Amino acid sequence: MEKIFLFGFILCFDSFLYTFTILPIRFVLATYRLLTNMIFLRKTHLPPSQKADILRTLLLVVSIVILSPLTDASQIYHFIRGQDTIKLYVIFNALEIADRLCASIGQDIIDCLFSRSTLEVISHRKVPTSHTLRPVLYFVLALIYTVSHTLVMVYQMISLNVAVNSYDHALLTLLVSNQFVEIKGSVFKKFEKDNLFQITCADIVERFTLFLMLVIVAFRNLIELNGAAFNWSEGFTLPKSFGWFRGDNVWWTISYPVLTVMVSEMLVDWLKHAFIAKFNHIRPSVYERYTDVLCRDLASGSAAGRRGARKHTYVDQSPLVARRLGFASLPLAVLAILIGAQSINMLIAMHTDDWSAWTWTWTLHESTNEDWINIAKWVAMGGMFWVSTVVIKIIMGVRLLSYATRRRAGMEARISADAVNDFGRDPVGEGQEERTYNRDLKTLLDNKRDDAVPVADIGERKPDQQNGGSGKSGGGGGGGGEKRKRLELEDITRFTMVKRIW
Repeated sequence: MEKIFLFGFILCFDSFLYTFTILPIRFVLATYRLLTNMIFLRKTHLPPSQKADILRTLLLVVSIVILSPLTDASQIYHFIRGQDTIKLYVIFNALEIADRLCASIGQDIIDCLFSRSTLEVISHRKVPTSHTLRPVLYFVLALIYTVSHTLVMVYQMISLNVAVNSYDHALLTLLVSNQFVEIKGSVFKKFEKDNLFQITCADIVERFTLFLMLVIVAFRNLIELNGAAFNWSEGFTLPKSFGWFRGDNVWWTISYPVLTVMVSEMLVDWLKHAFIAKFNHIRPSVYERYTDVLCRDLASGSAAGRRGARKHTYVDQSPLVARRLGFASLPLAVLAILIGAQSINMLIAMHTDDWSAWTWTWTLHESTNEDWINIAKWVAMGGMFWVSTVVIKIIMGVRLLSYATRRRAGMEARISADAVNDFGRDPVGEGQEERTYNRDLKTLLDNKRDDAVPVADIGERKPDQQNGGSGKSGGGGGGGGEKRKRLELEDITRFTMVKRIW
């Protein structure tokens, strides 16, 4: 199980880095081609893929501009901190529900905006009509979604920051209460392997999002602790959630809450999946099939292995795996830029003698040689960091693609081996004698003289189908349920309504 979780975590990280590395390069190339077509009056149209790059970048930039004055982390932090402890629990749970709702509807809106039928009508040469203005409507809806989802994530992250910085164990209480509710709502229900696949996708995205938020919280706390006048040789008050073992190591002090949350999240995932597999008699080999589905999406989303059906449906193939997982990379990117910019502003303020030189009121004639040296230093550091991130993204993408290509060789064998997890599977750990005994016992419990509704257990078909399934009762619970075609794993995403959306 942890193998597919690690693979999905890397996929989410790769999709997250795409917004900061590959997308700016594609935007520059698309903008250059658009400007050359307009200046030299060329008749060639911009490809739909480059239109998607421009729209995605505009969506990112406009969302940042709208949210910058609305997301002051300090004001939101003190607003949430002023609430009662019980309100903090309610706020966190409500934000978690809002996050899932926004992710489900946002995926459809983004797909509508970046579909080939929408992008092909965008052209500066066409006369505006109701048909050509449809992309504008989709862009406005996508902008509303991105702003709303990012606001939910901002409040969710700052609520977690308040819990981390609380001077009691509110962090542990919050996490344990939420996670045990998650276990209670999952383990004592009947699931098939398609439902378990959706749960796995949701847990992968939840783990990555939680890890990213905790890293941002730890980075802000590190800046504040290093910038404060703390004497680490003397005693001072720190939140209890920062660890029971105090020490002079600031890295351990900051990373302790992150490790606590991530370890508890992993333990809850292990317990939940273990009990779901136990109660529903699902073999662990099903996780290999889940990995194959993600690898097939990854390979088909590349330029070399793109399938025709996918190619004509969605123009931008980069988030193909992210669409399967239900991962909203755009709001997370806006969140990272907003909070990261505020944190970097704090970091620059600590290493600069004159804070006014870094405000928006700074003018050119007030600059000195030292100011220009500081600017050049930070620009060079930012450029080297971006280039390093691009190299990491390229290496990670190549390694992921090679791994997905290698796994395609044994996919057919794993599909055949996964037949033990199909509907109507035999229970795990029961021998032939025990199955015969249970079947004989079932005939006594489901006797026709009792006029009781027969119920199928794990490994059984419904009684009317065992007797031949005459099919007289049209769409009843007998033959109709078995004749209904079940979806393949390749046709299921996180938000596909199979039985329950996770």
